[in-house]
Amino acid sequence: MRAGRLAATCLALLGPVPGPLEVSVPCAPRLAAALAARAARARAGEEPAGAVVAFLGMAARPAERQATLRALRRRMPAGAPLVLLDHNRPRRWWRRGMAFLALAAAGLRPARARYPVARELAALGFAVERLRLACGERVQLVVARCR
Repeated sequence: MRAGRLAATCLALLGPVPGPLEVSVPCAPRLAAALAARAARARAGEEPAGAVVAFLGMAARPAERQATLRALRRRMPAGAPLVLLDHNRPRRWWRRGMAFLALAAAGLRPARARYPVARELAALGFAVERLRLACGERVQLVVARCR
């Protein structure tokens, strides 16, 4: 799936957002550019009405991830939507092999695809609403709301 299509999917999952979005996509510059082209971004000090966070292409360092998500939760109002993108381990063996090759090309280990994203969000005070898979099940999109 191309970055533009993935960005459109994220924005569709967010639904109508009444204000600017917080976009935290450190290791996916094409996705960040596609999101910036489609939605207004929150400026420093401005309260975001929603957020898109992607941990694609980066190692799963729980302390860094959780610090990013905690800071975001403090800035967002209650009920604001969040879409978090992360790697996923596909169910079918041939898709799993392709996913592991993509992870290896990014310098990541296969275990990276098994990170418990939805549990992490729930533990940090977000209400997880649904999980969707994209890119041949290699990417999971978790939709949550701030409590």
